[in-house]
Amino acid sequence: MMNPLSKLKKVKKRKVLVISGGGVQSGIQCLYLKFNGNWDLLASSFSPYPQKVSDFIELCAKQDESFRLCDLSWLDYKISTLLTESAKTVLMGLPTALRSPHYIVLNKPVIWRGAIGENQQQSHWDFSLGDAQYVASMFNVPVLTDFVRHNILAGGIGVLPTNPGNQIIASRSSGIAVFLNIGAISRMSIIDVATSTVLIDSDCGPGSCLQNKFIKENLNIKDGFDRDGCFAAEGKVEGDCLNKLASTEWFLKPAPKDALFNQFDDLLLFPTLKSLPAADQVATITALSARSAYDFFRREYKLKIAPNAVYVSGGAVNNLTLMEYLKTYFSPIPVHSIETLGIPADMRIPLALGITSDAYVSGVSIPWESGNSPRIDPLARWVLP
Repeated sequence: MMNPLSKLKKVKKRKVLVISGGGVQSGIQCLYLKFNGNWDLLASSFSPYPQKVSDFIELCAKQDESFRLCDLSWLDYKISTLLTESAKTVLMGLPTALRSPHYIVLNKPVIWRGAIGENQQQSHWDFSLGDAQYVASMFNVPVLTDFVRHNILAGGIGVLPTNPGNQIIASRSSGIAVFLNIGAISRMSIIDVATSTVLIDSDCGPGSCLQNKFIKENLNIKDGFDRDGCFAAEGKVEGDCLNKLASTEWFLKPAPKDALFNQFDDLLLFPTLKSLPAADQVATITALSARSAYDFFRREYKLKIAPNAVYVSGGAVNNLTLMEYLKTYFSPIPVHSIETLGIPADMRIPLALGITSDAYVSGVSIPWESGNSPRIDPLARWVLP
């Protein structure tokens, strides 16, 4: 197969369409970027999954016995069409002259990722949905995809390549910048802006996964989750229970570490948590999201100089109760939304992926691992129209 890299390198002003599909209880993030030495965000959009798609993704992720092969085929087809429809939506708001990307960065929704083999210890693998060939053919441009799978093939556990994208985003800040992305799982990246050095890059605890799971299974709340934190605000954080939850084994592991989709589900079964009123349970597990991020920071950050700020991204930015908990834990370090750096709250990860991908297209070697001898493999797979 012809590699389009050589041709794309010659284009000095590249337009790149990033399409990123989330997992359970998420949707599709799209952003359109222009590169000309620096990056410029032309447009962005977020499209939540239709309810049937969201329900099927959850059944698939849980390996539910009622989920059939024909359901999987339908889901793969439907996600393929949703990826293209979401991309068309973000392009339609632009002048006609700007609507043709030079290539597409496609992060397909990863439905399952984990250990396989005897005793589930030998290696990792992933299972994603959506057809890159369909996307490439619809837009008639090359598609760069399968990032998670390539990370696994390079010896990793299946993470998105977001560096040097994160460092480039961090250049809008100063000093030491802490980036905390709170999706279903929380991930923290700490960057020394002056030297453009990634000090820490690791999952750090549950994001919204526990709140979403508890609310969906036990409460009748519109949207199925505590969007702005109002329900958590009605409850009281049970301190002893929070301490016990925050002291479980995964939280004590050193960085870097990775959390799978259902990593923290068993915490909802803690007897001390289950004995609380519903509002108190939601308040306590919301506080756990903030507490685990702070405990991780306190354990892993070794420099004497305090960071300039913590920049929060992801849907949890809208959860005002969680943001207040974060501000309380990290005080006196200021906590801001990533929007203060001119980046949409739910777009930092796909933006970092897009910037990293274009650095790769420009000829930058993107290592999968840090250290003196990092492993470098092809960043992803090209699919041609």
